[in-house]
Amino acid sequence: MWLQNNRPGAEVVFEHELDELTTKLAAISPRSPLGVIDGAARGKPIRRVLLWKSQQHVYYSIEESTGTVVVRSIWGARRGRRPRL
Repeated sequence: MWLQNNRPGAEVVFEHELDELTTKLAAISPRSPLGVIDGAARGKPIRRVLLWKSQQHVYYSIEESTGTVVVRSIWGARRGRRPRL
């Protein structure tokens, strides 16, 4: 993994931030989501949240029928482009 090889210790920061975000995402409702809308897939909005310290974007959507949060991608914010979703 690039992060482990090029930024020792950074994976711990990333894991901590991701753990915090997944806890928050597990507690959200479709009516009060986190992040900004950044596209759509199959007619469903895809939202983006930035992990500030690790500079990674987490792209997710919510299956409204079940309330399930689906993480679609984790993508480096510095890449200057978004992933294919």
